Amino acid sequence: MSASESNAGTEAGAGRYVRQTLWTRFLRYPAANIVVLYGTFILTLIVIGIVVPSDFRFLASGNLGVLFQTIPTLGILALGVGMLMIAGEFDLSVAGVYTLAPYLMGLSMNEWNWPLWAAVLLALFVGLVVGIVNGLITTKLVIPSFIATLGMMFFLRGVVRFFSSDPKSSSSEQVSIYPGETFEAVLTGHIVGPLHAQFLWFIFFAVVAYFFLNRHRIGNHFLAVGGNREAAIAVGVNVNRVKRVGFVICSVGAAIAGTMSATRVNAIIPAQTLTGLELQAIAACVVGGVFLFGGRGTVLGICLGVALILTVDNLLILLRAPGVYLQGFVGAIVIIAVIVNAWFARRVSG
Repeated sequence: MSASESNAGTEAGAGRYVRQTLWTRFLRYPAANIVVLYGTFILTLIVIGIVVPSDFRFLASGNLGVLFQTIPTLGILALGVGMLMIAGEFDLSVAGVYTLAPYLMGLSMNEWNWPLWAAVLLALFVGLVVGIVNGLITTKLVIPSFIATLGMMFFLRGVVRFFSSDPKSSSSEQVSIYPGETFEAVLTGHIVGPLHAQFLWFIFFAVVAYFFLNRHRIGNHFLAVGGNREAAIAVGVNVNRVKRVGFVICSVGAAIAGTMSATRVNAIIPAQTLTGLELQAIAACVVGGVFLFGGRGTVLGICLGVALILTVDNLLILLRAPGVYLQGFVGAIVIIAVIVNAWFARRVSG
C-alpha cells in the first residue's frame, strides 16, 4: 500500500473517530433526549403548518404569541424547581408561592394603598421567606424535602384561602392587579410580532441560571451535592448551605413567575393557579433530563421540557381536544422520560 493510500486511510479513520466522539458526547449530554424529541416535534408542526396553513394555524402570529406568553411563566418556575432538583431536593409548595406572592401584591396596592415598589418587594419577600423556611426545615430538622414542602403547600393554600375567601360563597375571590402601563410594558409588553417582553425575561433568567450552574463554583456544588452527598462533604462542600440556597432560588423564582403572570392578565385567580403547577414544573424538568435523585440536569433541558409540554397543550387546543388529554400526555411522557434517563445513566456509568 502506497504512502498516499495509507494517509487517506488514516484521515478517513480519524474522521470516523471524530464523528463517533461527537455522537458519543451528544448521547452523554443530559438533555440529548429532549433535544431530539422536541426538535423532531416542532419541525413536524412547522411543516404541517406550512403545508396546510388554513386548517392548522400553528404558525399564525396569534397562536405563536400565546406560546411566547405562556412558556416563560412555567419556564421561570421550572428553572428554580430544576435547580433544586439537581441539588437533590424537591419543592411542592411553588404553586402556593406563585399564587400568594402576587395576591398579596394586589391586596397591598388595592386595599392597603402601598406604592408599586413596596408591593413588588412584598411579593419577592414572600418567596424569600418561604424558601428560607423550607430550607431550614429540610436541613436543620433533617426532614425530607418532599414532606416539608408538602406541609408548606397545604399551609400556603390555607393562607391564600384566608385572604381570598368570600364569606358569602366560601369560594376564593380573584384580586385585580393594575401595576401601571410602564411596569406592564417592561414585564409583559408586546415587542414585535408574536414576541413579548416576558419571553426575553425568560431567556435572561435561563442565561443567568446557565452561568450559575455551569460557570460558578456554587453551581458545581449543586451538581456535587445532588450526585454524591458524601463525596461533596469529603471535599469541603457545605451541603446544607447549598440546599438552602436552592430552596430560596426555587421560591423566589415562583414569586417572580406568579407576579409576571398576574401582571399579564391583570389578576390572580387562586382557583386556577393554586394546584397543579408544581407537578407541571417537576414534569418539565424530568422530561428535560433532570434526574429525580439529583446530580444531573441542564438549563437547556429544563427550557425544552417546558416548551414541549406547553406546545403539546397548544396543539391539543388547536385540535379542539379535551383538556384531560394533556394530563394523560404529561403522565405518559414523564414515565417514558424517567425510563430513558435511567437508561442514559446506565450507559454513562457503564
